Amino acid sequence: MGIMKKNAFTLAETLVTLAIIGMVAAMTIPPLVNSYNKTVNQVKLRKVYAILAQIAQRAVAEYGDMPYLDFYDGSSDKVQEWYLTYFKPNLKVAKECFDESGCWPESVTHLNGDSVSNSSARGIGGNIVTFQTIDGTLYNIDGNIPSDLDAQFGIDSDIDGLVVYVDLNGNKKPNVIGKDIFVFVYTYKGFVPAGNDRTKEFVAQDCSKDGSGMMCASNIARNNWKFDDVNM
Repeated sequence: MGIMKKNAFTLAETLVTLAIIGMVAAMTIPPLVNSYNKTVNQVKLRKVYAILAQIAQRAVAEYGDMPYLDFYDGSSDKVQEWYLTYFKPNLKVAKECFDESGCWPESVTHLNGDSVSNSSARGIGGNIVTFQTIDGTLYNIDGNIPSDLDAQFGIDSDIDGLVVYVDLNGNKKPNVIGKDIFVFVYTYKGFVPAGNDRTKEFVAQDCSKDGSGMMCASNIARNNWKFDDVNM
């Protein structure tokens, strides 16, 4: 009997195979990761909105005066009072910061790449409360006057409102309003996404690569809570 010859891959063939596998992985894994993150954020954003709505309902049922609180008085006292009375009892808070750093990313940008002018590690706004829940979500709450609600957040109101920025993935990047940070506003209407009182076209423009991203929560809500490509 002759000696049977065993077939084997050469080093060159092995390297070529590994290179092909690497290229296929490079092309397929990022889209899969993005798709997974997109699904996670869609679910989490909808959950956050439900939580805010529940907080408003519980507060009104218990206190009866939530729609008439004076949110904006030039100091952090009212915002802290609102947080301690209505927010904290209804959320599992892991860490809280009263107008100080430690509970918010160091810098935040808009969808169009512009830096948020009043953002720092302390948070967005002035006289604010920021806090982190046990699931890693960051919240930033700040009182705003009617003219700011109109100009910046697309909300028509003749009373002060409370603006809530929510960072779905905590300190992880990108820290961009409209991608992982979304904005909700509380007025006499309860909690609504920023942009609630603007047209579909207006909101879509704000939630584009050339927009601020402030009204993306409204754009997503109107799209059955589905993210567009710009939100990823």
